[in-house]
Amino acid sequence: MILIIASLITGYIGLNIGGMIGGEIFMYLFGLVGVLSPALFVLEDIYREVRKSNNT
Repeated sequence: MILIIASLITGYIGLNIGGMIGGEIFMYLFGLVGVLSPALFVLEDIYREVRKSNNT
């Protein structure tokens, strides 16, 4: 649930930053990066834990 809220907040921040820069493509691009970044961070943590447990 926290990941969903974090994704929405960072997506909103990305949309605002992209809107300030100008151009619709930047707005969508920064919004997409904002929505996906928390999920990618969690996936990277899971990958590190799995890799660490396989090495020992």
